Amino acid sequence: MRIVKQIADSDRDKVKKMAFKKVVVKLHHIFNESTGDDPGSELEIFGRFDAARLAFNPDIGEVIPLVSSNLFDRSSDHARDIEEGTALIVDTSAEFDIFNGEFLQIAGHLSEQDTFGPDDHLGSVDLRIPFNSISTGLVDLGVFEESGQRVSVKLSATMTAQG
Repeated sequence: MRIVKQIADSDRDKVKKMAFKKVVVKLHHIFNESTGDDPGSELEIFGRFDAARLAFNPDIGEVIPLVSSNLFDRSSDHARDIEEGTALIVDTSAEFDIFNGEFLQIAGHLSEQDTFGPDDHLGSVDLRIPFNSISTGLVDLGVFEESGQRVSVKLSATMTAQG
């Protein structure tokens, strides 16, 4: 009986000391830097961006999603026109409680729709940020580019609480 109480007290202490970060991930906009060799002054953009909370599962030896949220999702049938030098305002966000040993994942891809010929794949990203590296600020996703067509994505992470 005494051993059971000691284990319960030990578990309670671990729960109290478990570090966490409450993080808001926000996709602000998708910006058309250059139409490149695309005819006209706009790009027809489609793709998807998601944010997720990941953890390593030792039983299967893989990183698995615990919670995920979609930030942007457009099919090629519903591509959005973005004039060169302007942004498509997305303004969507998701909130996660991420614990020590877990990761924040930002994953996505963008393409440009072509009326004639195959669509242009501008690029994809799969960024996994370890717990200790999660901080407030812009998340660098790089530039999505094909044939001089350049698109950038403004995405941020904000820690609203930690313990």
